[in-house]
Amino acid sequence: MNKLVLENLTKSYGEVHAVNNISLTVEQGEFLTLLGPSGCGKSTTLAAIAGLDRPTSGVVRFGDHVLFDDMSGRFAPPEKRGFGVVFQSYALWPHLTVERNVSMPLELRRVSRAERTRRVGETLELVGLSGFEKRYPGELSGGQQQRVALARAVVFRPPLLLLDEPLSNLDAQLRQSARVWLKEIQRELGLTAIYVTHDQEEALAMSDRIAVMRAGKIVQLGTPQEIYERPQHPFAATFIGSANLIEGIVEQSARRGDAIVTRLRLADGQHLDGHSAVPMAAGTKAKLAVRGERMRVAEESGANTLDAGFTTASYLGNHYEQKLMLAGQEIRMLVDVPQPERAGKIHIAESDALVFSAE
Repeated sequence: MNKLVLENLTKSYGEVHAVNNISLTVEQGEFLTLLGPSGCGKSTTLAAIAGLDRPTSGVVRFGDHVLFDDMSGRFAPPEKRGFGVVFQSYALWPHLTVERNVSMPLELRRVSRAERTRRVGETLELVGLSGFEKRYPGELSGGQQQRVALARAVVFRPPLLLLDEPLSNLDAQLRQSARVWLKEIQRELGLTAIYVTHDQEEALAMSDRIAVMRAGKIVQLGTPQEIYERPQHPFAATFIGSANLIEGIVEQSARRGDAIVTRLRLADGQHLDGHSAVPMAAGTKAKLAVRGERMRVAEESGANTLDAGFTTASYLGNHYEQKLMLAGQEIRMLVDVPQPERAGKIHIAESDALVFSAE
C-alpha cells in the first residue's frame, strides 16, 4: 500500500514556522483536502510533498520510499518522486498543442510513440477534450486549459496527484462542474489525491477527509461530516460553515448521560447550555459555537430560549440571513421568512451548541 506519511514536518523561514510540526497519513486512493486561509501553510505542505521545497525538519515517506529525512539528510528531488502536480496557474506551454502538452510527461519517460498516442487519446477523452488535440492553449477557455493541465498530470498515471487550488481561476459555475468531474476522474483512476483550497464548499463536496489548517498547524482532521457537525476547535467551527461564536462564563459543567453539558452565563445574564468535549471549570471564559441554520425563532420562553433583537435580513436565494443582537454580540441565523426588526426570542438546541475554552 502506497501510503503518504508525514512525521513532524516543519518548514521554517527564520523564526517563522510556515509548517509547524505536522504529522499526517494519507491512505492509498484517498482524496484529502488541506483547507485553510491564505498563509496557513497548506501550499507549503504540498510543495514539501512534491519536493518543490525542502522542509526544515521531519520525515516524508511514500510507501517504502523515504523522500525526505532531515536526520539522514535524504532528499528526493521532484523528478525522482514521479507525482502529478496541477498548479493554480496551469503552466501550459503556449507554443505546444494540447496533444503535445499532455504528451510531454510520456516523452520525458521515453514511452513509445504508439503508446503515447493511445494514452493521450484516452486521457483527453477522460477530461472531455477529444477533438481538441491540435489546438493551442491560447485558443482554449480557462476551463479547457484547466482540463489540459489535469490531463497532463494524470496521463502517466502518477501514484500521487497534488492539486494546488486548481479551480480558483474559474468562475463560480465552472468551478461547480469542474469539481464534480475532477472527483469522478480521481475515483475512476483510483488516484491518491491531495487538494489545497481555501474554499470550504469545494472541500466539503470533494473530500474523503479534510485537514483544517491554521498558522502552520492542523487544528482538526476528519471527514467533511465530522468537521461540519462536530468541530473540535473554534477556528474549525467558524471557517467551515461560518458558525457564530457566543462568549460567556462557565457556570457549571458535568456529564449527563453520554454528553458533557456545560452551562454558560452570557454578558446580559442569560444562560445557555451546550456540549463540550471535556468538563470545564466554573468561572472560566468560554465560547459557544452554533451554526445559523441550527437556530430557530421561538414564541415562548423555555430552556435554551434566549431574548434577542432581530435586525437586518439579507436575501440569499433559497433563504434569508438575518442578523441578531444577543448579549451585546451580533450573530447571524438562517430563516425562511425574515423577522421584523424588533425584540424577540430564539431557541438553540443543547446538542447543536458546542462549547470551547476561550483560551
